[in-house]
Amino acid sequence: MNFNPVMLAIPFFFLAMGIEIWIDRYQQTKLYRLNDSITNLSAGTSQQVVGIFLKVITLGFYEVIYTKFALFHVPHTWWSWIVAFFLYDLCYYVAHRMSHEVNLFWSGHVVHHQSEEYNLSVALRQSWFQGVWTAPAYIPMALLGFDTTQLIVVGGFNLIYQFWIHTELIDRMGPLEWFMNTPSHHRVHHGRNPKYIDKNHGGTFIIWDRMFGTFQAEEEKPVYGITTPINSWNPVWANFAHYEQIGLQLRDAPKLADKLKVLFYKPGWDAKMAVYHPIPVVDRTNYQKFDTPLVAQSVNWYVLFQYALMTMATFPFLQFQGLLTWPQKALIGVLIGATVVNFGWFFEGRAWAYRVEAARLVVSAGVAVWLLLPLAAGVWLSIGVGVALLISLIWLWRLSGSKQ
Repeated sequence: MNFNPVMLAIPFFFLAMGIEIWIDRYQQTKLYRLNDSITNLSAGTSQQVVGIFLKVITLGFYEVIYTKFALFHVPHTWWSWIVAFFLYDLCYYVAHRMSHEVNLFWSGHVVHHQSEEYNLSVALRQSWFQGVWTAPAYIPMALLGFDTTQLIVVGGFNLIYQFWIHTELIDRMGPLEWFMNTPSHHRVHHGRNPKYIDKNHGGTFIIWDRMFGTFQAEEEKPVYGITTPINSWNPVWANFAHYEQIGLQLRDAPKLADKLKVLFYKPGWDAKMAVYHPIPVVDRTNYQKFDTPLVAQSVNWYVLFQYALMTMATFPFLQFQGLLTWPQKALIGVLIGATVVNFGWFFEGRAWAYRVEAARLVVSAGVAVWLLLPLAAGVWLSIGVGVALLISLIWLWRLSGSKQ
């Protein structure tokens, strides 16, 4: 069975975002900023690409545990899928909670919390490495005999459920608030207010938080983001920024025991001072979000156009990547990584972004034509690539001219 519900849901994710953006514009609620949203989506796109390589490790690890050490072998029946879904959500709660309470594991989850907005695009802002750190939390499922297919399917539906709760347009949901994870509960989880830190870790159900003492109801409106903002639109750097912080902390830790505390204590531990830094109090009325307002709006529209082209290329790549060789996958992965990095440089007003972009366009078009020509409609697809390249180069030339 080769079924990943997340891939089928991607078009509906974008449709839902479109509806939320329309409502946002109609109500003038200002939930979206283009630079933030594209960075969120770029993080998600690059995570899907990196996942092609890392899932060999994470799913391979699960398969080995299941094959070698499973106590039972659970059949694919209606009841086993229900049990698998509940068990997965409990394992997810443990993994998610540890991702907040262990500094090393936080490095694999922090990306999802970096946005200072709260909308459906934030749901797709995913970390490259989270699966590596959370893989051990699902060992109980493997030991009980739920195979890798069951893990992938119920995990996919769990992730799909969590998409819609990343919104401010839905308030409280009555009786559902008692046992389901809802937008209100998850807004708390994304808040950086001291009372909201490390609360509401559930995926689909909020019952685990109520049972294990990590539940917090939404009271004042949250301030979103992390306590130490990265102040960057670079989705690749977003995945490595916390590792740099850990490296600096390890350098300052005098003894091995202190270094272990840096890795496995909660985020915020200062090995040099042997104390936790207090969580800073924030006030929504005067909190200043990171922004780069001096970047021309025309640059933002260019990046949006390029993101649309990248998405049109990435989706079939993710669908049919099994037909490609590993070197081909790696080459495409590097190009997608370079693309999203340059998006960030454009948003940050970096002067070199224009030169890098010209080179990226030419190389990407060349690789696309090389891969497309052998296909049945390869000639027409290659012509389409050439037209997109020409439009992009002319647009880029005009942007660089207006900048001077």
